[in-house]
Amino acid sequence: MLNKHITGGILLVALLLLGGCGIPTTPADTIKPPVSEASMQREQVNREFRKLLPHKAQLVVPLQGKEGDDITFGDMDGDGINEAVVVYEEKKGTGRTLKAALFKQSNTQWKKIFEVKGFGYGLDFVGFPDLNHDGSSELALGWSLGAAGNGLDIYELSKDKLELLSKKEYQDNLQLE
Repeated sequence: MLNKHITGGILLVALLLLGGCGIPTTPADTIKPPVSEASMQREQVNREFRKLLPHKAQLVVPLQGKEGDDITFGDMDGDGINEAVVVYEEKKGTGRTLKAALFKQSNTQWKKIFEVKGFGYGLDFVGFPDLNHDGSSELALGWSLGAAGNGLDIYELSKDKLELLSKKEYQDNLQLE
């Protein structure tokens, strides 16, 4: 008799677990905030660039930026069409490498035209200022060096290649120009 009760109890518990009985979802749990068109476009662009990066690469957002600043746009060659720079972290074995890739748009397709290796622990700043006031933007990459401060690399685009113009150290927030 006891065996029948134990078997019945096990069957009842199994039916309750498998039967889907649970707490119903409240309406508040199903309501999501509206997604802006700009947010959807930014996510689409992010997906496009992720496809062009190495497998499992992680986009890096600069410390002196805001959410959504993982891709930076600026016109370096003066043709009126923005180039894009994407900084990412690539993990190989036990180490990791920071890299910045410069992309150029041809028709509707993006193509990586140059890549530089970063240094330090992270990314502090990315921008396209015209530092030498020649009418063309340079690429400024600020790398976080931890307690040692930060390092700034300034690149110029020449014949679809980035040329390093200068390297310097800076502390705290970067003030260009």
